[in-house]
Amino acid sequence: MNFKHFITSVFFCCLLLLSIHSKAQHSKTNLQEHDYQRYHFGFFVAANQMDFSIKTNRSLIGATYNTAEYSDFTAYNQVTFLGVESEATPGFTVGIIGNLKLHKYFDLRVIPSLSFGERILNYSVEGTGTGGTEIINVKKNIVSTHVDVPVHIKYKSKRWNNYRAYVLSGVKFSFDMAANSDKNKQQNEDLIRLKTSDILFEAGVGFDYYFDFFKFALEIKMSYGLNNILATSGNLFSDGIESIHNKNFQISITFE
Repeated sequence: MNFKHFITSVFFCCLLLLSIHSKAQHSKTNLQEHDYQRYHFGFFVAANQMDFSIKTNRSLIGATYNTAEYSDFTAYNQVTFLGVESEATPGFTVGIIGNLKLHKYFDLRVIPSLSFGERILNYSVEGTGTGGTEIINVKKNIVSTHVDVPVHIKYKSKRWNNYRAYVLSGVKFSFDMAANSDKNKQQNEDLIRLKTSDILFEAGVGFDYYFDFFKFALEIKMSYGLNNILATSGNLFSDGIESIHNKNFQISITFE
């Protein structure tokens, strides 16, 4: 999902908000008993953008490697590491919501979910062969399937007619079932392996809208991994990275 697609998504989300807001202002007050429930459940669907936050190992920039171990560089005698960057790709998430009322304006939310996506590592190296030297760009695709358990504290504004705003923050416990899958090993020759578990800090904002039979919400959330999830070492593709942290962006619609 590039910047243009992101802006387009936000634009259409804003149009949806304005449409629902206009309807809410001219209707009766719905689901008045909903705010007094001790607990309730729901579900959500979301578009996500999985990414990595990469810290390059500066001391390895300019390091040379023998090409015998790497099928990507068989046409060269040696290669020199120049850098690596992460490329985000779009994915999707589904999950269920468990909400416990703590106070008039505070809720505790546990949201088991399943996220699908992919990250791409773009390596830049200089190859040296019989024909001279040239810059080579190599992509390594990392497929991810996350089982996530976010735990959030939600702070809600005072309800106005049929809507209210809210902010939330908390932690997300994440397990990547595809981190060391056969597909990833085949694509990356087992040269890049990630740790399967992580803990991420999350924060987001959203708007609740009350309809006749359910509460609808549009939510934007970001998360950042607290742990370095790089698990391999001793090769060009891992040595050039000092640390890798998960980084995710998500737009959700919820029904409660």
